[in-house]
Amino acid sequence: MKILLAVDGSAHSLAACRYLATFPLPASTEVEILTVVNPPDVVLTGQTELWYPQFIEHQEEISRQAIESARAAISKLDAMVTSHQMTGHIGHCIVERAKEQQVNLVVVAAKGHSAFERVLLGSVSDYVATHATCSVLVVRVPTTSDGQPAQDVAAGNIGKAIIAVDEREVSNKLLDRICQFAWTADHHLTAVTASVKLEVFREDILATTMEEAARRRTIARRCADAAAARFSECGANAEGHSIEVEHVGKGLVEYAARSHSDLIVVGDTGRGAISRIFLGSTSRYVLHHVHCSVLIAR
Repeated sequence: MKILLAVDGSAHSLAACRYLATFPLPASTEVEILTVVNPPDVVLTGQTELWYPQFIEHQEEISRQAIESARAAISKLDAMVTSHQMTGHIGHCIVERAKEQQVNLVVVAAKGHSAFERVLLGSVSDYVATHATCSVLVVRVPTTSDGQPAQDVAAGNIGKAIIAVDEREVSNKLLDRICQFAWTADHHLTAVTASVKLEVFREDILATTMEEAARRRTIARRCADAAAARFSECGANAEGHSIEVEHVGKGLVEYAARSHSDLIVVGDTGRGAISRIFLGSTSRYVLHHVHCSVLIAR
């Protein structure tokens, strides 16, 4: 597995590194640590030329320090680790590097250096999750009251994970992606199917609607149980579960909160010609609202 680990030296970025360090990665994993220098958008004049080179040099030094800190944070990983530095728009550079290197997974923190440190999802992680053509792991760890990662959290200790599945073909591809990881009996995976409740708008079709709802629940549970069986074969402690909700994304987020999950996995089915719908509506809702880390499997 080839992984691109995007870092910027922030506390959230280091938390993402620690998360990755204990993630159940397969053997023969390669990790490239990527930093991006984002030059200021200024018009070069005689005055700006006095400080612009020094500014870029300073940013490059910060990037070098971020790489060294990331190397230390993932030092226990049994993986070949390299590093790379780019200059330009941060999100675009990450996406292009991932495509160029044909990586299987991009890892990025949910937050980074930003004036809006308290927002739920940073602009870089949002851009990467939306535009990357490979799987993306957006790491979100518990924070303190000032918005910083909690130091006493065992980042990456994935005790519970939810994998959202359905009966469509995408789920078979999703299962293949999930089974690439080195799960053990210490990992409790719950395969969850979420179906939309049927609305009864006429009394004369109540019986038919209830019958159809029961049929859908049966199919949903069978799908969840089948996925759980697959995860068990991969070494995980797995079970199937189905939920009936009014909004699939909201239902998954609420279920993740109730079950105190450390990770939720969703498939990306929203490929389209317009970049803003590259990420399906359910996956996007989960990404923006769930309390834990999110793995978008592609």
